[in-house]
Amino acid sequence: MNAVYQNYLVFDFEFTTHDTIYGRPRGFFQEVIEVGAVLVLLPGFQTEWRYQTFVKPRIFPKLSEACKNITMIQQEDVNGGIPLADMLDKLAAVYKPGETGLVAWGEADREVIADNCAKYKIPCPFQWSDYIDLAVEYKKFYKHERRLSLKHAIDERGIERKGFYHLALDDAENTALLLGRMLSEGWTRS
Repeated sequence: MNAVYQNYLVFDFEFTTHDTIYGRPRGFFQEVIEVGAVLVLLPGFQTEWRYQTFVKPRIFPKLSEACKNITMIQQEDVNGGIPLADMLDKLAAVYKPGETGLVAWGEADREVIADNCAKYKIPCPFQWSDYIDLAVEYKKFYKHERRLSLKHAIDERGIERKGFYHLALDDAENTALLLGRMLSEGWTRS
């Protein structure tokens, strides 16, 4: 489906993880612990809205050392975080189904949000037909054999990176920069 969107909600989620099975709680699943999002409006590709917050995991609230090392998020950050439903309400306030493209680098963000909503028994505010996996789109558009990491794609296009990788708002802003470059070079959703 080649949807032409008036705007794009570009987001990145950080979520809980364990690097080994040893020490992982029984029934463990990944929970969102941080969101970074930017709303980008066409035609000028202006960033109109930025959002970052920590989210308190409900089922497995204690962060693993691996999770803290990868994300640089500390236990105090998520302890002071907001509930997932409140975070989703903030994103839903700027999302218009069918008019807003939902953009992330990879499928993990969509999968974790959908899973968290199901496990928490809360409605998901998104229509997944609006979801754009920019990693897949980048691979197709630039005719790569395999998907690149966000870092490698940013480097390949010569875009000056903002902030640090694995910080949700920085990753969302860098993904938005890459989306802007792709749009300016003629990309349309496949």
